[in-house]
Amino acid sequence: MAKQKRVVIRSLVWVIVVAGAAVGGFEFMTKQDPLEITAAKVERGRVEETVSAISSGTVMATKDARISAEIMGKIISIPVEEGDHVNAGDVVLELNHEELDAQVRLAEANLEAGRSLGNQAVIGAGIYRDVAETQVSQAKAQRDQAAADLRRLRALYEQKAISRAEYDKVALAARVADETYQAALANQRQNETRQEEVKSSQSNIEQLEAAVEVARAMRAKATIRSPYAGVVSKILVDEGESVTPGFPLMQIVEDDERYVEAPFDEANAAQMKLGQHVRINLDAYRGADFPGVVTYIAPVVILNPDFSRTLNVKVRVEEDQEKFVPGMSADVVLLVDEKNDVLYVPSEAIIRQQYVYVVEDGKAVRREVKTGIGNWARTEVLEGLQEGDLVVTSVSIKELQPGVPIAVVEKLKDE
Repeated sequence: MAKQKRVVIRSLVWVIVVAGAAVGGFEFMTKQDPLEITAAKVERGRVEETVSAISSGTVMATKDARISAEIMGKIISIPVEEGDHVNAGDVVLELNHEELDAQVRLAEANLEAGRSLGNQAVIGAGIYRDVAETQVSQAKAQRDQAAADLRRLRALYEQKAISRAEYDKVALAARVADETYQAALANQRQNETRQEEVKSSQSNIEQLEAAVEVARAMRAKATIRSPYAGVVSKILVDEGESVTPGFPLMQIVEDDERYVEAPFDEANAAQMKLGQHVRINLDAYRGADFPGVVTYIAPVVILNPDFSRTLNVKVRVEEDQEKFVPGMSADVVLLVDEKNDVLYVPSEAIIRQQYVYVVEDGKAVRREVKTGIGNWARTEVLEGLQEGDLVVTSVSIKELQPGVPIAVVEKLKDE
């Protein structure tokens, strides 16, 4: 009996010990420090849906050309320096042109000689025409008179008023007058040959004029001019160098218009269209947004070495063109949609686009939400939250679970 009492007492002691340990553990668990988190209020304002280029774009000039030589020659003058602004037509380089000048003078002299011969042909043809017309007129008058005399004497001869010899003399004169007239007409038709000579001289003059144009065109190629207004970005040659056709001489960049070319993921193709507004950011002007407009979307997808697939997009810079230097890197953000005066939360607070953690009575409470448009910074909330609700933004903390005690801090210790 005594032995049974000792067993019962021993058991009661163990029960008390275990119970005490359980109570202590519970008190320990309930007294643990709350989980530190960061949070933000649900606010009302502007939300944008954006698509960003997968990498930095590049500032480009609308026209950026390397000027080259069209003829062989030796450089005798470079009247510009790198950085100079030039207008369309300004001389930027000159080749040796002494021989070309001589060819122009020779062509012009040949033209003058050809014109002189042409004038002589015209004058000669005119004189010959006038002489021939006079001869025809005189011969016709003589023929007509001789024919009239013959008709009159024929009547007298038939009346036997004159002798046969007198009649034959007048008939011979009429025949000679007619032959003279026919000869004058034939001589007048020869004037057509003279007119052909005039035409030939005119054709020769046209050929000589063309030769002058060719010579002048070749001479003009020795003087290199800027094809458009811009800035001389690089000079690739020095005075005294000999160059050949196609040899690059200098680079001229148009400074009136700029655009940015940037690659976008092919997955965003359906969200992009011409005329969309974009924001452009430059490293040289941090914090400043520059407006732009989509002017070109590549019709083909590019397969890159890393096996990504992208679409090249060109964006026209709308303001502050002078700040966009060709070659600069630029971040491009395309505005797909935008709304004003809507509820939004920081995008980092939303988990899998399905729910958030709301701070209620010092604990984390899971709340299902329905979202609208958004970007990496803000996301529109359509259902599940109210303005002023406090949502957890440090959702990557592993210990964050529904019901866990939490304390809001401005910044986590390990950040």
